[in-house]
Amino acid sequence: MDTFAQSVDLPNNFDIVVYEFGGLYYAKDSQKIIISSDTPDTVIKTALARGGEIYIAGGEYHLSKDFSGFDLKSLTHLKLAANSDIIVTSGYAGYVFRFSNGVGQCVIEGGQILEANPVKRNWIGIMMQGGPDGVFLNLIENMVITNPYIVIDFNSSTGQWVNANTFVNIKGWNFVRGIEFDFKGKHTDDVDGFDGNTFRDSMFQSGSMTTYGAKDIKHQYNAFYNVQFWDLPAGAISSTIDASAKNTIIIGGIMTHKGFVDDGKNTIVLDAWHSNFLSNSSISSDIINGKYQPQVNLSLLPAQNSLNMSMDQQPAAGLVTASKAQLGVSQKRPTQINVYGTVSNSQGGKVILYITRPDGVVEHDETYVTSKGIFYSPIAFDKNSLLGQYKIDVIYQNSNLGSILLNVTSDQVLLPVQTYPNTGTVLLSESNTPVLTLKSNANLWSQGKISDSTFGDSIQYLVKVGIIEKPNGTQTLLHQSLHIPTWFKNSVGWWANGQISDTDLISELQYLLDSGIIQMS
Repeated sequence: MDTFAQSVDLPNNFDIVVYEFGGLYYAKDSQKIIISSDTPDTVIKTALARGGEIYIAGGEYHLSKDFSGFDLKSLTHLKLAANSDIIVTSGYAGYVFRFSNGVGQCVIEGGQILEANPVKRNWIGIMMQGGPDGVFLNLIENMVITNPYIVIDFNSSTGQWVNANTFVNIKGWNFVRGIEFDFKGKHTDDVDGFDGNTFRDSMFQSGSMTTYGAKDIKHQYNAFYNVQFWDLPAGAISSTIDASAKNTIIIGGIMTHKGFVDDGKNTIVLDAWHSNFLSNSSISSDIINGKYQPQVNLSLLPAQNSLNMSMDQQPAAGLVTASKAQLGVSQKRPTQINVYGTVSNSQGGKVILYITRPDGVVEHDETYVTSKGIFYSPIAFDKNSLLGQYKIDVIYQNSNLGSILLNVTSDQVLLPVQTYPNTGTVLLSESNTPVLTLKSNANLWSQGKISDSTFGDSIQYLVKVGIIEKPNGTQTLLHQSLHIPTWFKNSVGWWANGQISDTDLISELQYLLDSGIIQMS
């Protein structure tokens, strides 16, 4: 074995390094060379099968004609050097990187994917292939994908889901379709499909072959922030939103300028071509409430600086109590808090967020201000997040736009709707939640033995005694044509059998009332 190949050092904090030397490709851990081959796909697949922290050094990696795609394992961090090129053979017709059933909490960053000449464009750069155990909480960032058929493809069918994945700073070049959502079979909200995926600060340069920027955006709470489809040719369509979509967000970017079709519900758009924010409402109010008024003049929006926070509404149960300026979510599923707002006299550039954790450690994040003065940055919390108070200071051009304080408890994230000094208030812990005495009716209803309206009397009782808050101060009676979603029966059955807590059930009920899914008249 070549002495140089043996002596290559691992980059800091990586378990495996993949590199080329002397016409051979190697994968090496801290102890030894794991594999060497004259085909890079064999070496990279071996490294990916081990998982962990993997680094692909700079160079050209010409994949063989037998290449059939790279698959990620959960908890893998794959970093490609900025000058590492993954090159598929001419005419290749599969995916390059795939996230498949059960894969979560992976990171892929860096590098370039392209096709050898002559270019045929039959392949997919990143495939999100759903399954019954889902594809979730993955991050793909800082990657260049050149000459694919589809840059990013979401693919699932009945009973499969792809939720809460994030794409940042993806650059697509000379593609046929930029982002596509492909779902086969019957879709059921909160059971399957594509929910809560985020695309941020990504640029797609069209070619003469391009037909779509984003095609058939489907399902719930998918968000696009500063996603740009440049130089679409005649006849190409910037974006289409499918009739199955709900609460899609498009802010900034270039996504709605050519042939834009929106068949979804509660879509929110704020860009140079469309705006459905009400002219007399704040951005915070419109995003939280999902109001829709097309073609509003952006000049009517308030000119002063503003800073707000919201939560990406995930399929998991939660509650919104605007009158008390708090937002809670079960810690069984991760939560993404969005910090967003506007600046006056925008000069572009960066907004810096300084996040002071409960242990005093200060972290920072950066985001960009659009030409319209809008900025957005997500912050994620999960069961491993530190408990206590977080302070978020937002700085633009050496000016403090404001500060936000929020408290994180084991059960809930509390969210102020205004800037400092307003703060959230810690809610009662689970042990202080009133013990509910309605489990008998709940069990019967979950089994279909009593009607929705009969069980509605139990909900009405919880509202009456103050365990659940009314959506507003005047509503007192449940709507006569009461409809309760099927998925909630599972939760009630679990609660009746002691599988989930009183707090979890109350949170779900509060969410159904506040979101209007269960209406009061």
